[in-house]
Amino acid sequence: MVRALLCHNPNAGTDGKDKDSIIAALKLAGYETSYVSVKDDDFKKTLAGDDDLIVAAGGDGTLATVLLALQDRTRPVAILPLGTANNFARSLGIAGTPQELVETWTLDRYVDVNIGSVSGYWGTTLFLESYGVGVFPAFLEDVSKRKKPKGADNLLKGREAFQDTIKEAKPFDVIVKMDGKTFEKTLLGVEVANIAFTGPGLPIAAKADLGDGKLDVVYFETADRKKLIKWIDAPQVEMPPVTLKKATKISLTWTGQPARVDDEYFEATDKEQTVDIVCEDTPVRVLMPVKHPVQKAHEKKAGAA
Repeated sequence: MVRALLCHNPNAGTDGKDKDSIIAALKLAGYETSYVSVKDDDFKKTLAGDDDLIVAAGGDGTLATVLLALQDRTRPVAILPLGTANNFARSLGIAGTPQELVETWTLDRYVDVNIGSVSGYWGTTLFLESYGVGVFPAFLEDVSKRKKPKGADNLLKGREAFQDTIKEAKPFDVIVKMDGKTFEKTLLGVEVANIAFTGPGLPIAAKADLGDGKLDVVYFETADRKKLIKWIDAPQVEMPPVTLKKATKISLTWTGQPARVDDEYFEATDKEQTVDIVCEDTPVRVLMPVKHPVQKAHEKKAGAA
């Protein structure tokens, strides 16, 4: 029997998302399950055990907590997206309730997922989603001051807030170095993304490949301000109006703009800042759901229609 460690955010909610419901689902799928809350003081110690499978259940913050703390990256991780945006799960095309997903896992069906690393004056920090400067960190600061709605309204209000931030954003100068080449740009913002989706469910880095060992550098160009605001109204219809680059080694230098690491915001300072960004050498292994023959048959019919 496969031994699974359920790493769970107890604030994720009820209605099938609570601890007991998920453990019952795992039992149904034949897993011998132990439990730890990601908020427990001994979480990292428990995570370092010898379970066959790590199950990360929660929103993007919870998934990042688990994946970034995992020391032995040969141990596979299965994810149960319980948040609102679920950017990491969206980027992998994973969706469904815990009861639906647990029976679709096999330990030998996984994808390698990069872990980002940013180094600056403070040291080094790992990230799962993105490191950014300018407009996106300013947006995060804004929404942190607002009351957080629930469900889809959270995404709607978040997108409206991002549009407001873009309208007010002032261009700034940034020096970008990518794989040895240097560019001086005037932008509304720049994101170095590890996955496709970020923020309120927006595929900003639409061409991101989570396991290619590269990061996607996203420029928010001043000339594209109006296009970007309009795109946010229907972000699933067209590619984002941003400039996309891929690189393995990135350096950013700027002054007077806020920054962010995933959902953590850092205030702007008058001092010049430089950060170096790469992917960690060792990726994490994330299980991909196996589709039932019935689902595959429906997919084939839809494709032929």
